[in-house]
Amino acid sequence: MTEDELLYAVLDDKIRECENCNYISNTNFLDIYQQSKAIQYLSKHHIKFELYGGFEDCERRTVIFLPDYADADFLRTFDDMPIVPVRIDKDNFSTLSHRDYLGAIMGLGIKREMLGDILIDGKGCTTAAIKSVAKYLCENLISVGRGTVHTHILDSFESVKSEEKFELKRCFVSSMRADAVVSSCFSFSRSEAVRRITAGEVYINGVQIIKVDFKVPFSSKVVVRGKGKVLIIEDDGITKKGRQSFTIKKYL
Repeated sequence: MTEDELLYAVLDDKIRECENCNYISNTNFLDIYQQSKAIQYLSKHHIKFELYGGFEDCERRTVIFLPDYADADFLRTFDDMPIVPVRIDKDNFSTLSHRDYLGAIMGLGIKREMLGDILIDGKGCTTAAIKSVAKYLCENLISVGRGTVHTHILDSFESVKSEEKFELKRCFVSSMRADAVVSSCFSFSRSEAVRRITAGEVYINGVQIIKVDFKVPFSSKVVVRGKGKVLIIEDDGITKKGRQSFTIKKYL
């Protein structure tokens, strides 16, 4: 089976689990490519689902399937969420990177698919974890690199404050075609934007886009694999020269 076929098989299993038990079910964490494939596959099914990763604007998310009695608002008040926030507090001496934290966690035998985004701050990091491995992670992660850490589960994701840095940038395009938008947002040449789109490296609102003339809606999230993400936050209208202008939030 191909990787896509394996993903579809997992989705089918989770759909059956949700329908048979009349209870929420979920996948492990998916990367942006897998999420795109999941969205396209599930559009053919009559089942409610949400993509959820705990943090606002997170990249790694799970698919949570909802029974008939539940909706997105239900998840916000649900007490038995399958994903929990895990806090890792470091000592005052170590300087640790995303790679350091991820390497230490995976060194415990925990697979990447069990973890969501890792948000780093000056005192450590916070990650999202599948609930079934969270307790094991907290009991066994006592060091990262050469430094000691204290690991514990937080009460909720609401207490987590991201320290992601971003800049605001105003963009000007001839139209909202994908190649024009990607070129302007990421400072690519038009040909480079076309190459990345046709290579399947561009995602708009979580869906892989391969057509250069796709019209990008305002308020979209645009991701280029390996180059970061931007949010189109404001339609600034048409300039005197007839060009479309808009403002983006570009994550650094």
